[in-house]
Amino acid sequence: MAQRILAVGIDPAKRTHHAVAVLYPDRVVLDEAIPNEPSAFARLDDKVTHLARQYRARIVYGVEDHRRYGQALVEALQARGRTVRVVNPLWTHRQKDFYGQDKDDRVDARAIAAVVLRRGDTLPDATEASRLATSIRETARMLQDLARQRTRALNRLHRQLSDTYLPAYETFFGKLGRPWALRFFARFPVPQMLRGFTPEALAEVLEELAGGKTGPVRRHRRREQLQQRAAQILTATAELQSRPCTLVLELKAELIRQLCQELLLIHERTLRLRRLLREQLLPATGQQLETLPGVGEIVAATILGEVGDIRRFRNRHAFAKYNGTAPAAHKSGGREQHRARRACNHRLKRALWLTAFAAVRHDPLAKAYYERCRRRGLSKIEAIKRVARRMSDIIYVMLRDQIPYDRTRVEASIARRHQQNQQNVAPETGGSAA
Repeated sequence: MAQRILAVGIDPAKRTHHAVAVLYPDRVVLDEAIPNEPSAFARLDDKVTHLARQYRARIVYGVEDHRRYGQALVEALQARGRTVRVVNPLWTHRQKDFYGQDKDDRVDARAIAAVVLRRGDTLPDATEASRLATSIRETARMLQDLARQRTRALNRLHRQLSDTYLPAYETFFGKLGRPWALRFFARFPVPQMLRGFTPEALAEVLEELAGGKTGPVRRHRRREQLQQRAAQILTATAELQSRPCTLVLELKAELIRQLCQELLLIHERTLRLRRLLREQLLPATGQQLETLPGVGEIVAATILGEVGDIRRFRNRHAFAKYNGTAPAAHKSGGREQHRARRACNHRLKRALWLTAFAAVRHDPLAKAYYERCRRRGLSKIEAIKRVARRMSDIIYVMLRDQIPYDRTRVEASIARRHQQNQQNVAPETGGSAA
């Protein structure tokens, strides 16, 4: 007879964790809150060890959030030689629905323990690689937050400049978000500050603000083009320079300076984080998602950070359910419908959608599959959904086998699948003809 399992589910939080120990079928033998401190972790494990001896059971811990608040707890338990399993949040949500109780830390921990009790050794371990995945996930999320901050600040800067320079400022530089343009408007937030400048003098200031990065222009023509740009700026703001500089304009000038400085800081932080991803974090994983057409370092970091250990998914279908590219089936009254899966990792789902859009533009195989879906009468969104599912399968294999994208391998898989479909259809056709 197999040894009994004492499943210990832990719901980690910032200050206090909640632990529930369960014996088969659903008998709670321990239920308590523990502070997020190393000494409390040891006391908890001592109590669990005593219970395991009393009931002659084997201890298996389960943690849902093992890469954030539960990381220190996992490390302490592993140092004591304990088995710690990673529990998929989707399973715990279903278990909580079974209990039918309100949201509570005790219910969360009990649901985690129930999943560990029933799935046992099929759950993946909380491995050392999860720390690297956590760092990649935090870096990717920080980059996404910086992108949102940049968008908000840039929109506010547009509004302020439209009040001081009117629409003329849009003709000064190609894009307002470039460091050159931001340094210029931080130096000259209102057109009255350009009063008294000649094209030659303003060209020298532009060259200083650009730092030598004025675009693909040869050195001997750089000064000439800068003077032309300076003359254009002075001509467009000639009437605005003659207006009086009121207190309101002085306030707007300060707001514009602060917005430009904020955007320059965001730009610098973004460059440093992307360099960290490109040169250190992504190479350390051994994965090569960037070889997939249309996948850049940000999308690759999002996928690696949100997935963590790919071995926690039984197959590509389980991975597709987690990332939301597999539809959810609803059966009732003998009828079956397929709807968009809402219970999924939405950050990962968005990354796969971006991958699908990029693949349709850059990968001939994905483009051909998209066009076949369109010829079958599917809408653009439905066709992209199917491309995203195919990209999910490809990414699953790349992560599982730690291999780069191989187009010939994908073509061979498509041909093999097509041959299997023909073999499945042939007997049915022959039977109906007979």
